[in-house]
Amino acid sequence: MNIVLTLWKFIIEFLTVNAKPLLQIIVLPGLLWVIVYAIIAVWFERKFLARAMLRVGPYYCGGRFGWLQLIADFIKLFFKEMIIPRDVNTFFFLLMPVLLPSVPALAVILIPFASDWVLWNVGSLGMPMFFAIAGIAPLIPVFAGWASNNKYTFIGAWRVAYMYISAEIPMVLCAASVAIMVGSFDLVVIARAQENMWFFIPQFIGFVIFFLGVMIQSERTPFDMPGAETELVLGWRTEYSGVLYGFVMFTEYVALQAWALMFLTLYLGGFNGPVLFGATTASHIFWLVIKFVLLVTLVILLRVIFPRLRMDQMLKLGWQYLTPLAILNLVITLALKLWGVY
Repeated sequence: MNIVLTLWKFIIEFLTVNAKPLLQIIVLPGLLWVIVYAIIAVWFERKFLARAMLRVGPYYCGGRFGWLQLIADFIKLFFKEMIIPRDVNTFFFLLMPVLLPSVPALAVILIPFASDWVLWNVGSLGMPMFFAIAGIAPLIPVFAGWASNNKYTFIGAWRVAYMYISAEIPMVLCAASVAIMVGSFDLVVIARAQENMWFFIPQFIGFVIFFLGVMIQSERTPFDMPGAETELVLGWRTEYSGVLYGFVMFTEYVALQAWALMFLTLYLGGFNGPVLFGATTASHIFWLVIKFVLLVTLVILLRVIFPRLRMDQMLKLGWQYLTPLAILNLVITLALKLWGVY
């Protein structure tokens, strides 16, 4: 009896001390949050776009509310034959699709969902660490395209890398402008600094540039050239099938999640919102999730409005327009900081 009571006491004490880290790892912003978000996003995009485009099939397909279609697609991808072409580098060919969604998922753990709800709080290294992790993303398609032993995949992989880099440089410059204005790279401090005014007002140029960068980094329309069959078959994804292809498609939603949360933290107040029930952890998480849902809905809606760009048009946008504007925004921020406006 004493052993049982001692064990029970140990379990209660362990949960009391470790409940928060366990909830963060398992639920939010951990594994459950990432998976549930991706499932709901796929379902919502199908139904929302079907209604917006007047496409009868996707709107009614899948039984009640369309969930059966998701289950069928999962079963198909999971059990479908996984074809590995001859003469590929098997290690990198199999590793890259699994590693690809892990990079943006790892970056998510740096995002503050509340002032005291950050899975990996590295303080003033928060913003640099996020971009350091996200900066690995262009390398993975390159390795995957090379490992596939296919000229189309290799060329397509480098096209993806060009696209990512042309967007990431102006995004880093815009994020640096926000950090200069606040005087800190700490994402919690940046979010707290927006209690009275969100930064999309004083940093409007950076706000627009970073939003376009979010679209590019997550390969959303009109910047979905890497997956356009009219470009180079299916780009670096061409040789993947079965569950590996499922991992590749899963990455698009995880990347959108990571960059959208960073965008909200920098320009739309992060976890700040109307104080209806007090500035509690639950209210902070609630407002960040609401903003995230609205932003993802807007990104999905843009797929209906804009046609896909060509790769040269996208690179021209990144290098000739976004990068100079980001530098201009940085110069303006530095000048205002020196004059004591910020």
